[in-house]
Amino acid sequence: MSKYQNKINEIREKFLAGISVPEKKPFVPDDFQLEAIESLKQGKDTLVVAPTGAGKTYIALEAIQEIVAQGKRVIYTVPLKALSNAKYAEMKRLFQGKFTVGILTGDRKIDGDSDVVVATTEIYRNELYRYCENYGLVVLDELHYLSDPQRGAVWEESIILAPRSATLLMLSASISNYQEVAEWIKSIRDKEVKIVHITKRPVELRLGFLHPKLGLLPLANENGEPLAEVQNFYSQANDTFRGNLGGRFGRGARRGFR
Repeated sequence: MSKYQNKINEIREKFLAGISVPEKKPFVPDDFQLEAIESLKQGKDTLVVAPTGAGKTYIALEAIQEIVAQGKRVIYTVPLKALSNAKYAEMKRLFQGKFTVGILTGDRKIDGDSDVVVATTEIYRNELYRYCENYGLVVLDELHYLSDPQRGAVWEESIILAPRSATLLMLSASISNYQEVAEWIKSIRDKEVKIVHITKRPVELRLGFLHPKLGLLPLANENGEPLAEVQNFYSQANDTFRGNLGGRFGRGARRGFR
């Protein structure tokens, strides 16, 4: 094996170091999770902004059980049908035997009168249009879709039209103006909005690049500069692209002058 290949292997091993199945330990909720759950118990609309992998779903699951125990229903809204199917399967598994779980999307309608209903946000908005919404807790997952040019209005209407008797749990990993969003929701619903915000990422984010010949590599070196192998790959790709483009235009130009 060449020295260069040894170097690449060392870079890759360092990049992947520590990635493994974590050691099994008793689960202990984080302070931000307990804070959000307590807020929901008090009936406050709650906006949770935390990095991916921080445990936002745990808050929703605990709140769901609390609300259903009070004899009320819950709807868990998501932006994508594929995600709704995954959430439905997860909740069916977790709550099997405790209470009923249904799903409502454009493609699937199963047990829509269940204790917990997983639905796309559009389906929930449509229920509000028909005045047939009767949920004690409304979970709006991926709330940052509020800023989406095409679909943001669905999230706006879901908040504006939601009955004040319902408690909103809003989850996102990427809202930067969360204070502004909370103030808007408060002005619309005339209810206090509790903000639970953390920035610490419990799952380290590593940026990698899948090189067609060298395999998985980090994007940057230890100094934060783009890895030389990644730079070389794109330089060669750009040269090839420019060469092909120039060849096409060159042939076209020659034909045009004949």
